[in-house]
Amino acid sequence: MSTTMRALSVCALALAAGSASADVLETIDFNGLVHGEIVNTQYQGSHGVTIDARNYSRSFDLAVAFDTTRTGTRDDDLEDPWTSGNLAGNMNLGNALILQENNYGIGDGIADRPDDEGSRPAGWIRFSFDEVKTGIGFDILDLESATAEASSLKLYLDGSLVASIDFMDFISAGSDVYDPSVSYGNNSANRIGVITADALGIQGFNTAKFKLGGSMAIDTIKVVPTPGTFAMLGLGGACVARRRRR
Repeated sequence: MSTTMRALSVCALALAAGSASADVLETIDFNGLVHGEIVNTQYQGSHGVTIDARNYSRSFDLAVAFDTTRTGTRDDDLEDPWTSGNLAGNMNLGNALILQENNYGIGDGIADRPDDEGSRPAGWIRFSFDEVKTGIGFDILDLESATAEASSLKLYLDGSLVASIDFMDFISAGSDVYDPSVSYGNNSANRIGVITADALGIQGFNTAKFKLGGSMAIDTIKVVPTPGTFAMLGLGGACVARRRRR
C-alpha cells in the first residue's frame, strides 16, 4: 500500500474519565502487572493484542512494566508525581510500559532492575491486534524534546504503513498537530487524546508501533474497535490538518 504524502485532518481529543463507554473504548493501562514483569501475551485473551519490542542497543528485546508509584527505582524520572506536561501532579497512573535497558534476573519473567533504555534512538514497542481498530490514544511519560525528535507512532494495516504521527509535532508551535497543553521534559506526563481513523483518512489499523527516540515510557493505551462510534471530550478544540508521512 502506498504511503504517499497527502493532506488529512487530525482531531487531537482528550479523553476524560467516563467519556466513552467500556464496550466502545478498550483500555490497556498495564495495572495489575508486577513491577518488572515482561509483557508479551498478557492481554491476548482480554484485548486480542500481542506486545513485542526491539532494542537497538541490546541483544535482548523486552517490553517491561514499570510501577510509577514506587520510589527509589532505577529511574526517578519515571516516579510520580509528574512535574510537567498536561498530567502534571497526577499520582494515579500506576504501571507504564518501558523498553528494558538490562536483563538482570529475567529468567522468571520479571526483570529485577526495571529501567528504560536510554540510548538514542532506543528502539520500538509494538502492539499487534487481532482485529482492526479505528482510533488510538495514549500517555507519554518522561519524554524530553530531544528524544521526541526521533519518536513517533506508526500505524499499519495488514503489514502496510497507513499513517505516521511524529511526537515532536505535538509541541511545535505552527505544526499541524500543535497542542499547547503538551510539555515534554524530565518527569513529564502527557495524555494524547484518541485520534480516529476517519481523521487520519484511513480505514483502520491492526498494528501500532511506538518508535522510541530514547528514554521514555508509554501508558494508558486506548483503542477504538470497529465500528468506531464513541463519545469524546475535546482537547481545547485541537482539530488540525496534517500530512501523512513515511
